Amino acid sequence: MSMSSGIIFNYMGIFINLFIWEKGNQIFDVAWFNLIMFLAWGVAFMYGANLLSKFTIGTVMRVAAIGAGITFILLSWVHFEPKILYITMIAVPVGLTNGLYGAAQNMGISLFGKGKEFTAFFSATNVIGQLIAFINPLLFAVIIKWMGFTASFFIMFIFIALMIFTSYFVPPISLKEAKEPVFRKFGIRQVFATPQLKWMIPSLIAGGFFIQFQGIFSLIFTFSVTQDKLSIAMLQIMYTSFTIACVFLYRRFSRTRPIGDNKWLTFGMIAAAVGFLLALFPTPLILILSNILTTIGLFFFYTIWSSRQFIATYRLEPIHQTRVLVWRELILVISRMFLLALILGIHDFDGFVFKAVMIFSFSSALLIPYFSKKSDESAEEMVLQGVES
Repeated sequence: MSMSSGIIFNYMGIFINLFIWEKGNQIFDVAWFNLIMFLAWGVAFMYGANLLSKFTIGTVMRVAAIGAGITFILLSWVHFEPKILYITMIAVPVGLTNGLYGAAQNMGISLFGKGKEFTAFFSATNVIGQLIAFINPLLFAVIIKWMGFTASFFIMFIFIALMIFTSYFVPPISLKEAKEPVFRKFGIRQVFATPQLKWMIPSLIAGGFFIQFQGIFSLIFTFSVTQDKLSIAMLQIMYTSFTIACVFLYRRFSRTRPIGDNKWLTFGMIAAAVGFLLALFPTPLILILSNILTTIGLFFFYTIWSSRQFIATYRLEPIHQTRVLVWRELILVISRMFLLALILGIHDFDGFVFKAVMIFSFSSALLIPYFSKKSDESAEEMVLQGVES
């Protein structure tokens, strides 16, 4: 499931954004596509969490696959003006696909996983993701270059079918046994009731800003360096190579030296922050170096930050876990949409708006290790209080 869905989402993340970019080479177009996508993503994630009270995660994953199919049907056969309406129409099913799949996957991980399994799981899925990121861009760049976008859209139906097939073999996890609806005690204070969970809120907000800035500008920087699809694919492969190198470094030094996860997270966020600062000098080589550093930062962020948040929730009751994860996704989506709204006003890399948004994202990246550390300290205090009592 991780491989089939990963191929689809990797394609969506690179080539649908490239498809939009080629319609006018406008930052606004890509930002608008992503803004509408995340709006649909947030709604779909909430709906997906609600569906899990009646169906299993496999069923919700099949609905997500159908959403992906609708996306590629629209891309293949529907084209019209005005451009902003067309981009909106494409963005909605992409967001629905991501939101529904994210709800099923996150709930499944949270309800099925235990303790230290989370770090191992995220490390493993990161490796799978990087292998896909290594092969997928080059494969589809060749297909698009020789046969056009439409041929690549048709090929994606093979992986959609594989995603539907594998959905019948994932664990039959659901919330059918929950005694109350997901959205009954859904107030943010009720859900984030402990000090450890409360520190997740600012961490999620800062994380959303960082993820979105890195995600959209790593693509736009690449598209600005070259319009050749094979060159874009090779740059994506190079970024992936640095991520794979980080995987080996992290595993080796974590075993042989007492380097804590918080130090790795701090290192990653510093690398990302330096990458953001380099983007103030937008020459082709500097933009490539900026992408390398922010990609390194993103690896440590996803591996450590994500696993810690799932560890913080796995002892909760299943229905409480679900509420935390829904709020987690909503906060991430809202913060990403906020940053995208700022990006809509960016016309080039030399303007004041770009520099202001970059500094804002830079500051957010540096705050993430602090919030993570405070969350850990709160968890330790709760353990000590429990022992004393």
